[in-house]
Amino acid sequence: MKFINPSEISSKVMTLLDESDEFALLVSPYVKILKWHKLLKKLENLGNRNIPLVFVVREDAGNANSFDELDKLGISYEPRKNLHCKLYLNEKYGIVSSMNLLWSSEVNSLELAYQTETDQEYQELISFCKRYLEIDVNTFFQSPNQEQLGVDWRDLLYETLTASIGRPVKLNQKAGELSINTTRNNYTAFIWNSKINRLRISGILTQREFDALQYDSRLLPRIKGLELELIDGKRRHYNTIWGTLDRSLNTRTLEEADPNEVSLLSESIANFVLAIDELKMSL
Repeated sequence: MKFINPSEISSKVMTLLDESDEFALLVSPYVKILKWHKLLKKLENLGNRNIPLVFVVREDAGNANSFDELDKLGISYEPRKNLHCKLYLNEKYGIVSSMNLLWSSEVNSLELAYQTETDQEYQELISFCKRYLEIDVNTFFQSPNQEQLGVDWRDLLYETLTASIGRPVKLNQKAGELSINTTRNNYTAFIWNSKINRLRISGILTQREFDALQYDSRLLPRIKGLELELIDGKRRHYNTIWGTLDRSLNTRTLEEADPNEVSLLSESIANFVLAIDELKMSL
């Protein structure tokens, strides 16, 4: 591995972004980059070139600022518990560093870093990501559409939920709505507001669960890409928790999903259902 001088670390990371042609994976437990305009420009350029970008950040109640920044920037991220390592990867090479992606680290901290020089060194980092971060870069950044998959995206959703929950779930598509029963709870998903096309998902809450979440909002899970809200049934209807996708879609109805958005739809619905099922068990 090649040593990177402290004064060159941030520029080397930005060069890595410039040289990314297939993906960029940025593992930084803490993120604070809203004032780091040069880095923001590099990240924007990735989007303009349609290069997939994902951050991996520390899953910690005290790390809400990192989640909020990435949400504001519309950048995908994967939370991981106990994360402390810093690693920056594209399809060609990787950089291992002591530096978080914090503007304060750029201007105030003494850091060190190494860059891979051989394929063996690079593959060791790829193996680390797969084993410890549960990210296989060979498949994680692929965005298969319906034709490539050869199956309906709802079949994939069914398989994902059934495998994760450990028992069969029930899916029913009717009049623009997808109903899901996990035996623990009922959920409904649909595309809301034809002008902006947002995915909306709801799940039922008991009065006790609803009261607990209203009393302490910190109990609400963070679900990637979804904004959560509680709706009081006022004892005439079910209390519910709602998730709304933080971006507009080309998809107008779930029956005719845009092939390029089926992975996002399936992932968002599965993440919501699994998170709320787990939440209900914990309350």
